[in-house]
Amino acid sequence: MAYFNYTTHWATDWWARRAFAHAWWQLNADDPRWLPPDYAAWRRLAARADAPYWQRIAAQPVYLEALPRRRPSAYAPDNQPMLAGAVFEQPVAAAVLLCEPAPAATAYLSMLHCVNDEETLDRLLGVAMERAAATGCVRLVGPCGPLPGWGGGALLDHFDRLPPLHTPYTPPYLADLLAASMEVCQEQVLLTLPVTAASAPAPGLAVLTPLALPDLASMHLPLLAAALAPHSDTAELPPDAAALLLQWIGVYPATGWLAKVDGAPAGFAVVQPDLAPLVRRTDGGRWLPWRWYGRWARRRPTRRGRLLFGGVAPIWQGRGVGRQLLAQALHHAAAAGWSELICGPFTTDTPVVAWLQRADACVEQHYALYEWNG
Repeated sequence: MAYFNYTTHWATDWWARRAFAHAWWQLNADDPRWLPPDYAAWRRLAARADAPYWQRIAAQPVYLEALPRRRPSAYAPDNQPMLAGAVFEQPVAAAVLLCEPAPAATAYLSMLHCVNDEETLDRLLGVAMERAAATGCVRLVGPCGPLPGWGGGALLDHFDRLPPLHTPYTPPYLADLLAASMEVCQEQVLLTLPVTAASAPAPGLAVLTPLALPDLASMHLPLLAAALAPHSDTAELPPDAAALLLQWIGVYPATGWLAKVDGAPAGFAVVQPDLAPLVRRTDGGRWLPWRWYGRWARRRPTRRGRLLFGGVAPIWQGRGVGRQLLAQALHHAAAAGWSELICGPFTTDTPVVAWLQRADACVEQHYALYEWNG
């Protein structure tokens, strides 16, 4: 399918952001493997723009509309576009432009959706880079999640599987489109760790206590920043960005542990049930009855879980704190009835990938981030 008569819409007010949220959702709604986000959380973020981090960096939603056309037949003039059954323009690409000025000087395409058309993607990249250059950015990276350094990448394989919760899913063609105009700047893998019945983890160097997720955006922010550092271009994680991340994943029930050595924080881990089948079945709670059902059903047992992220402070690495946290996560998974724990995604050159593989984890999916230097 080819397109013509493109129109670019920058969402600058509430009504335009509402239209953007609808266009973004519509682009992948018919894909049976797409895992939508929680609809209420997405509307708060995209339409109401109430996240302090997105407000601070002036996140700019943008979507393109165009008319589809068929290739001209032998009986039609070459310069006459042939409408493909459409009367009105339809959404063909959508993303949120996040601009991080100096020293990063990098712009990010968050939550990128695009039809299978190279010209459409090139037009989106062009308008995004033009807007980003006005803020001093010289590099464009995507597709990213709701914030740079987490939840991004284009899926490269295993398109037949329903993606786990909070992992990026993109149609099979998107990676090829991105590779035609951009270069790979980061590769990531998702790992599956089998869960077996196990007794309570043995005591170790650290003392494990329950972790309240909001604390990762305040008193334990350095631990979260260290865990996300291998995936990010920036050296620091702002508190408002951490708050957005925790608000995003906290829509669904999550459990965390804090490891302390001599009373000082030494590491952490956060797990969550993989509610992907429920989220897909309820379409992310887009319709109110399904939203009510989803909120009730998300407390029911699931088949597998997610190790969202975790890390150990540098001074305590190599002393068994990570093994304690992983043993606690596996014990929790066994008690919850999970058969496997989905870990990551992690960048391929991160030591945790080899560490998890030594614990019998297997690589399940691959992802790639792309960059375009203006």
